Amino acid sequence: MTDISDIAPYKDQDVPQVINRLLQDDEFIKAVGQLKFKAWYSFFSPFLKPRIRAFLRQQASQIHSVRDFQELVAPQLAKVLSSTTETFTVSGLDQLDPKKSYLFLSNHRDIVMDPAFVNWALYNGGFDTVRIAIGDNLVKKPFVGDLMRINKSFIVKRSVSGPREMLQTYSALSAYIRQSIEERHSIWIAHREGRAKDGIDRTDPAILKMLAMVGKSRAESFQDAVTAIRPVPVSISYEFDPCAPLKARELSIKERDGAYTKRPDEDVQSIAMGIMGWKGRVHLHFGEPITDVPETPQALASIIDRQIILGQRVFDTGRLADALLTQSSLPDDLLPDVQDRFQSLISGTPEKYRAKLLEIYANPLRQFTLHQQGEL
Repeated sequence: MTDISDIAPYKDQDVPQVINRLLQDDEFIKAVGQLKFKAWYSFFSPFLKPRIRAFLRQQASQIHSVRDFQELVAPQLAKVLSSTTETFTVSGLDQLDPKKSYLFLSNHRDIVMDPAFVNWALYNGGFDTVRIAIGDNLVKKPFVGDLMRINKSFIVKRSVSGPREMLQTYSALSAYIRQSIEERHSIWIAHREGRAKDGIDRTDPAILKMLAMVGKSRAESFQDAVTAIRPVPVSISYEFDPCAPLKARELSIKERDGAYTKRPDEDVQSIAMGIMGWKGRVHLHFGEPITDVPETPQALASIIDRQIILGQRVFDTGRLADALLTQSSLPDDLLPDVQDRFQSLISGTPEKYRAKLLEIYANPLRQFTLHQQGEL
């Protein structure tokens, strides 16, 4: 099997060295300070930096393994959820067996919080946490890569070029995922490359082909290779997407200019906004494990799409956005707090980006409706 130690999650023996590297990384200390103290950090950083580092060093003294890290992070995640969500609900988990491993194929809205919500649901449901697939575009800053890999993330190299290198890279990735499932480590992976910034969920058949690549060396069919990794579609729905204004800006510029160039710190900014921004009501649905796998990636993608889209929760923000876009009467049963907050969100978004903002919120509802009516 090809060596992928440079992209795999850290092991317990790596933890002390990684923790020490993080504590010495000024960019990491700055990121913690900005999350905790926001704009005040830039004014008081000479005073706050050594105190943040000392506090983190004291906390880190309890961390000797990956599990220790996750156990320490769990209460912090609970605080974030209590301050940034109205409610978090879960469905479908009772269909799964905590003694088995699964490949969770998820729609993708938020860089960090999508797999974080999945892990939180599994952790509280008596399941082990997942290994998380992340793109190499997210780990350009060393501390981000360290944080993610110590939290059981593995890196998907999107930047490879050339047929030979791509074949080697994705064959190794496919083998690693299969090995993880066989060793009873569940996997979370987005069903397409990158977030669905427009709110339209479409599974990429190329992802499914990659997952089945390991089957060639085992003389397995596409169906057998996919069946072996026990795929489960996962749907996550946010009442409010903290990054929606950024997404609306990007989509508007791309539509106007034909391309969009990210700022160097844009992914880190999106991560911070996704974690700390208001999400309102959040629902996570685990679909039915796919045991009857069709012969082609395209047919399988359609099955996954249907489960993901129908597993989503339709919130008032989607209904409100659709009504505003179609200039229809507003539904009579909208929650007043949601309506007021959404109107404030629209008012705070530059007018040239508002139409895209509304589409981001309306598209999940429109997909849901079309699938219910059998039109997709």
